[in-house]
Amino acid sequence: MKAKLIIHYSISFILAWLIILFINIDFMRANIYKEGALYNYHPEKIVLGFKDYIYLTEDNEVLVNNEGIKFLKENKMGLQILDKNNNEVFYYNKPDIAVSSYSNVSLINMYNNEEETLFLEETILDDNTYTYLLFLNSDKVKRITYSYDVKLIEKAHKFPLLIAINIILLLIISFFYTLRVTKPISRIVDKIIDLSNGKYLKPEANKSIYYDVEECLNQLSDRLYSNKQEREKLETMREEWISNISHDIKTPLTSIIGNAEIIADTQYEINDEIREKRCNTIINKSEYIKTLVEDLNLSTRLKSNTLILNKKKINIVSLIRHVLIEIINDEKYNDGNISFNYSDEEIMLELDEDLIKRVFINLIINAYVHNTNDVKIKINIQKINENNIYISIEDNGKGVSEDELNNIFKRYYRGTNTRNKTEGSGLGMAIAHDIIKAHGGNIKATAKLKEGLKIDIRFLP
Repeated sequence: MKAKLIIHYSISFILAWLIILFINIDFMRANIYKEGALYNYHPEKIVLGFKDYIYLTEDNEVLVNNEGIKFLKENKMGLQILDKNNNEVFYYNKPDIAVSSYSNVSLINMYNNEEETLFLEETILDDNTYTYLLFLNSDKVKRITYSYDVKLIEKAHKFPLLIAINIILLLIISFFYTLRVTKPISRIVDKIIDLSNGKYLKPEANKSIYYDVEECLNQLSDRLYSNKQEREKLETMREEWISNISHDIKTPLTSIIGNAEIIADTQYEINDEIREKRCNTIINKSEYIKTLVEDLNLSTRLKSNTLILNKKKINIVSLIRHVLIEIINDEKYNDGNISFNYSDEEIMLELDEDLIKRVFINLIINAYVHNTNDVKIKINIQKINENNIYISIEDNGKGVSEDELNNIFKRYYRGTNTRNKTEGSGLGMAIAHDIIKAHGGNIKATAKLKEGLKIDIRFLP
């Protein structure tokens, strides 16, 4: 992958440079070097043609006609006409450095003067030769006179070598640039590939232009790794739950089959008392299996948000009081120590009565199941205001470990702090949690080992 990225970026970089180079060359050729315009400016035609404006009067005076004067004005040129002895016989708009009389040397120096752009030509008037000097506008036309060594010029114009050097430099620059750009991209691609293969490594993000991207990938890696651990933990719990639930169903089912076979066996003589006892066992075990199936069905519907709540105004104090009466009337819990406190006799809430009743049955029974018979349970209901109702269920039992506390509301979790092997779906606490959430409330647990467990429920508007 890294090699592919380097090749891709190198080719792209070189092509970009070549396109820019060709565009610049074509632009220069079309606009500047076309027909040699840049270095082939030759005003000789102007200078040579100017002699047509010069004439000689009857008094042998050298003058320039009106067209010539107009031409000089329009082009901001200066003019000086010299006789055969290089003495001035006419001038117009001549520069300050122009003198009235020239020697051959001074005339040559004047021609090579860098401040003024001078061109000279001769004209013959009445068999007399006159030299005229045209001073062109120096802001537009410049002349540079220089000498050069032919051999050095030949060396300097070895363009193939120059092009080769530029291409080599271009390749070197593009290689290092590509290496710098593709290195972090290659790391990012490798991380993505590792994540897709389930490798949640977390290398340190390098300080590059892609630092934020690498940091986000590291955070994603942490999240995926955490989710993977959570899934594995949940899967382990689910497998244990399936094993337990299979055992819990198999045990009462065996009892049902055994008792049914005894009743159905005509060779086995039983009286009415034994028959009633066997039938009650079958009924109880069947009810237990029914409860397991209902728990599973309810949990699935709550988790998938397909359960429709049948809400109505109910007095939560009265509901919990009836729950406590039902529990106390059960012979397994009639010796329980329960205290019930509330701030108001009537606290009305919009709730699904059957589901909320199920919540408090699960929570209170759970306090008995996971502790000794002398456990004390405190239930407290406080009305903070019309839209804020607080309920707590607290026991002074064995409490739970931190790990158990973190999993207490998860599906399939049964915990390890029961006195004996308990029957049940392992969904009771999860169902209670999901029902409260479905009503828009909050539920949380706090506990320490040997210090009991406390469940806090808050109903909000």
